[in-house]
Amino acid sequence: MQSKTLPILLLLFPLGGVADWYQAEGSAPLSMGTDSARQQALEQALADTLLQAGASLTTVQSVTNGMLSGQRLDITAQGELMDYVILEERQSQGRLWLKVRADIWPDENLQPQCIGRYRPGMTLTQFPLLRPEQGQIGQIYELGLAVTERLAQRLGDSVNLMTQLPHQLATDTRLPRSPGLRQGGDLLARNQQSRLLLSGAIEDISVADGNWVDWTFSEPARQFQLRLTLEDALTGELLLQRQYRQQAPWAYRKHDKVNVHDAAFWQSAYGETINQLLLRAGRDIVQAQSCMKAIGHILQQSDEGILMDLGRQAGIQVGDRFTLMHRRQLQPGYYSESSSLAQFVVQQSHPDYSLLAPADAGARQVRVMPGDILTQR
Repeated sequence: MQSKTLPILLLLFPLGGVADWYQAEGSAPLSMGTDSARQQALEQALADTLLQAGASLTTVQSVTNGMLSGQRLDITAQGELMDYVILEERQSQGRLWLKVRADIWPDENLQPQCIGRYRPGMTLTQFPLLRPEQGQIGQIYELGLAVTERLAQRLGDSVNLMTQLPHQLATDTRLPRSPGLRQGGDLLARNQQSRLLLSGAIEDISVADGNWVDWTFSEPARQFQLRLTLEDALTGELLLQRQYRQQAPWAYRKHDKVNVHDAAFWQSAYGETINQLLLRAGRDIVQAQSCMKAIGHILQQSDEGILMDLGRQAGIQVGDRFTLMHRRQLQPGYYSESSSLAQFVVQQSHPDYSLLAPADAGARQVRVMPGDILTQR
């Protein structure tokens, strides 16, 4: 019989070194079941402590009253969670709340995380339902649109989200690449003013279609599987490709019509599970683009200086230095690039453009043309 008392963990301290304690709180709706709500609240709280520590998680080996022994919690991170203590568990307003203190062991082999100011423009495309017929139960055919909008809200100010497209868009990976040649992301870089393309698809929203007894006396489990891809449309680099999968109770009757844009849906067990999944995906997206170096295009050269298509919105500030790279189009979609040692420094930074000047006498002698590239030092 499961104990109702507050679980206390046996702390396992490693020999040598010092671990740090971090505290956070997580919650989940009780409508998904007490055990599932407790695990989801625990994952949320542990993820927050890991973010506080600037670390990430590979495995969890702690035990809470024997419930989670041997389970691997699906949290993407880069450090080692040695142990945790559940300080408080309470139920309020239909939710289960856990307050957790985590013992995080620093990993000496980890590289320091990037703390750059550069925020490349990002275009988000609408996520389709790969199997629209699965939306028949609940009539949730607009779930892809709702999830796309929800993810955009989750990303908030953490990324430079410039455009949301009501259709699918992907770079053509079939084009060959050779040294010295680069597939241009012209559609995004010029028309959408974005460097990054975030696309995806909802691959599975199936629900166990039991008999009337199952629907009357229980809440069937419904799947949610989302695949995300983050591409650098300028270089063709794949920054993130990950599948997120979870299931939760479907708290509606078989023939109910569900409004996926309504707040009540997102407060249900199924909607809350998607929310937590999108929160995790948002962290992955922010981390995937955090180490990028700024690449700007020269728009024109005038007496005032060189006009570049990146500004404050992309994190560019006065004093930032860039290296010139000559770029010439060979044929549509292909360019030749040649490096230059010429350095330029930002003199003025406006919301969507900057003015740069040569950093030395040598750079003043270099011929600069529209279409050339400036890469951040």
